[in-house]
Amino acid sequence: MGIFDRMHISYYAADRRAALEHRCDILGVVGYGTTTAWQGRAPYVAVALAPAGPPVYEVIAGGRVLSAVRDGVHYAHDGEWLFAAVAVGACERIAVAAAEAYGRILRIAEGEGYGYLIRAWQYFPDIHAPDEGLERYRQFNRGRHRALEGYLAQGGIRPAATCIGTSGGALTLHVLARRTPGTAIENPRQVCAYRYPDTYGPQPPDFVRAMKVVGDGREWLWISGTAAIIGHESQAPGDLEAQARETFANLDTLVACADLGDDRQVLAVKVYVRGHDQVLPSWPQPWKTAPVLTLRGDICRSELALEIEAVVVGGARGTRP
Repeated sequence: MGIFDRMHISYYAADRRAALEHRCDILGVVGYGTTTAWQGRAPYVAVALAPAGPPVYEVIAGGRVLSAVRDGVHYAHDGEWLFAAVAVGACERIAVAAAEAYGRILRIAEGEGYGYLIRAWQYFPDIHAPDEGLERYRQFNRGRHRALEGYLAQGGIRPAATCIGTSGGALTLHVLARRTPGTAIENPRQVCAYRYPDTYGPQPPDFVRAMKVVGDGREWLWISGTAAIIGHESQAPGDLEAQARETFANLDTLVACADLGDDRQVLAVKVYVRGHDQVLPSWPQPWKTAPVLTLRGDICRSELALEIEAVVVGGARGTRP
């Protein structure tokens, strides 16, 4: 069995914790709504986002892993993938916290030989609050770019990414990195995020719409947090159903652009929805049959109520890059 056949993303109820802690193939665990201390060797990060239901563990598993802690970063790797997580205080100056978090993780990833970022998740409180004259999300983009500038100059590729506002806690950043690069996939319905005009802040967000990774037996598509944006403009403010339609149209376009073949499968979906009283509309195929984790959080644009990310796999027709 190839390494890509072993890689998997699953959602588990919190009462499965004891069994998960004894596994030796887990690259990383993310807890949503969990309160019990994690005792396993795998890197663990608790995110201050409430699931729409009981507490949940998101588990990213690979091959047999080696894990370590250095410079406040808990990480694990299996020869092909590295998962790394860090939490940094985010009460003030989110740009400084973002630069510190990314800087620490990049040093670990590059030092261990996993020099290409594939997927990043970042969560922090008060995402729309002012911070030294700018919205905190826009300040975050400045700090992230400061940390990524050298990486990009040396041939690194912006990762697929999600950035969501939490109800409190620290800035948490966790990433998946790899020894060899993926292929950035952009959406022809949208302007590349890192080319947004300066109406969205002095530094556009450094992420790609999706990242495709080809390996033995499978093609993986890691889709960034995706919302109802056409070009660079938000669509249908205040209309959740219309936003959902545009969001799924964007997701479908990314999958089509990635050319995964007819045997593709939606492996996992995370939905971020603003507020506790939102009722999600019905989903189209193939998204409605996928494992879904719904979380309450603030979307990075205040006029948007919904964001969706996904992992889609297909049978590989290429060779290992």
